[in-house]
Amino acid sequence: MLAQRLPTSCRSSTLWPRQQLLHLRSGGTARIVCGASSSKQPKPGSDRVSSASESEPAYAYSDPVNQFLGQFLPSNRAAKDELAGVDFDQPKLSGRSIQEMADLVEAGLSKSQWFVTGQVDPRLFSDSFAFKDESVATTGIRAYATGVRKLFDQATSKVELISVEAQPDAQAVVVTWRLEGRVNLPLKPKIKPYVVTTTLGVDPATGLINSQVDEFSVPGWDLLLSILLGEGFGAKPAPPAEELRAAAAAGGGKAAAAKGSRR
Repeated sequence: MLAQRLPTSCRSSTLWPRQQLLHLRSGGTARIVCGASSSKQPKPGSDRVSSASESEPAYAYSDPVNQFLGQFLPSNRAAKDELAGVDFDQPKLSGRSIQEMADLVEAGLSKSQWFVTGQVDPRLFSDSFAFKDESVATTGIRAYATGVRKLFDQATSKVELISVEAQPDAQAVVVTWRLEGRVNLPLKPKIKPYVVTTTLGVDPATGLINSQVDEFSVPGWDLLLSILLGEGFGAKPAPPAEELRAAAAAGGGKAAAAKGSRR
């Protein structure tokens, strides 16, 4: 499936998560565009990603290099087979407060590290969930989980939580975490350790997560070069998680952790 380039308005919009990526299908060709979303959840069968798109997830890459490299990742089928134990149809945990959702996210990530394993807890996510980072975007928690599982080498990749913050005023849960490991490209190149700030937008009507935006402590091009050429290029690797946690606990929160990762 050919993933089309994400429009600039989607990549740089300050309205996210109020702007959502809507996955449209026309004549069997997938395309992803940016559109305004309602704060209410769609009714079953209305704005949900079609069953066809669930079987063949679509990903919009922000640049041709990442799009090209994506062709060398494992197949969607292989990733979905590895996620066969995840029940994507279980009832949702609607009506939780932001703090309760933050607690559920922290417990779930501590158990399954779904940011790298794809072993998500579907009960926490809205049917209209959308994801984006500097290099890729997709819609639907099933497509997100599949993409994560394809990308990361399961034997070496890990999530080290730095902090999980409930932000009721922003209707969000913000997770700061350290990532290291390898990716499933040929020869399984190593990822330079870096810090990710993940903002999980929460729908006020349902209390479910309806968006995820990942921001990196180093530029995407730097990470790409380190994957292709080794850790010696660009910014220094993030310090150990213990140092980042100490910096966050000292009063700086996620900002201190991100600053510490750039030392």
